[in-house]
Amino acid sequence: MSRSTSLRRACAATASVGLAAGLAWLPSGPAAAAVQTELMVQGNASVDTTTCPLTSGGSTTVTTPIFTHGKRTRSMNFSATYTNTGDSSDTVQASGHYRATWSVAKQGRDLRKAAVVGAGTVSLDVAKGKNTACDPSAAAEGGGLLEFTEHHGGWFYIERTTPAVQGIAVSEVVHAGTNDPVQFELFQGGKSHALSRGFSKAGQFDADLFVGVTAGNSGVLTKSAPRSSVSMVFYRAGSALTGTKGAGRSFVAFPGSVSCGAHRATLRWKSGAGHVASGSFSVNGKHRATDRSPKAGKKIVLGHLKSAADITVTARLRLENGGSAAATRSYVPCKG
Repeated sequence: MSRSTSLRRACAATASVGLAAGLAWLPSGPAAAAVQTELMVQGNASVDTTTCPLTSGGSTTVTTPIFTHGKRTRSMNFSATYTNTGDSSDTVQASGHYRATWSVAKQGRDLRKAAVVGAGTVSLDVAKGKNTACDPSAAAEGGGLLEFTEHHGGWFYIERTTPAVQGIAVSEVVHAGTNDPVQFELFQGGKSHALSRGFSKAGQFDADLFVGVTAGNSGVLTKSAPRSSVSMVFYRAGSALTGTKGAGRSFVAFPGSVSCGAHRATLRWKSGAGHVASGSFSVNGKHRATDRSPKAGKKIVLGHLKSAADITVTARLRLENGGSAAATRSYVPCKG
């Protein structure tokens, strides 16, 4: 596999100990494999090694063999001691544990979803506290590396959740053909939850998703094992972001995607249409069509959809018994 040249490595090196150094991209695999991935779990410390060299232990990295889909779990423990060469009482003991589960799902030849869930602890025992000359920090983390294809243009949705400790979360997607970043985020801090997205044309992609915990300065101990997660889902341009919601879905079928070429959404009355007196249909709150003679199999075509807009289609139905029902479904834009 090709080596990523994106910004994330440089940024991660300054924000999280050893993260960038450990994220070696996957070795070359079968050319026919459209999705290749591996899970990596690692723990390490960083100090001013000129002043405080490693005197025992060291970093730990555990990986899985390359695979194409499914779920893998790995864990690691690490311990390292550093000692100031000019002051033997100035020592740093770093240790940690991390366990991560990496899940990858395909859609045909392409990637559909990937997610990492991790939990662990990390600590620094700094003998001289803030007076140390070693400048220590440590991290325990886990995540997945990916090379994959998407034969259709579309959207990458990235969701992260971190607990109320000093955690890290990294997500990156790069179009390998152009080396253009599709999405990049490096988060370091406390409790958080965020959703971001990026659009790309079809092609080959490199990606990584990592989570972990960190410690630095005079020493931090995380006594519990907080859980963090980052997930990535690919939606083809114009495809449904959600299922159909509302009681009205019993009477009208919404499409799995809108037509990006024709700029329209085509709905269809179901077999229960005989119980409906009329239906009013809107796109993003604006009325587009009314049908006063519902019939099973009959189509409702909503045209002139905007390519770069998120799309929400709503059906409001008046029933023959005097009641009402509604249904709605949302779709990602056709263009970024």
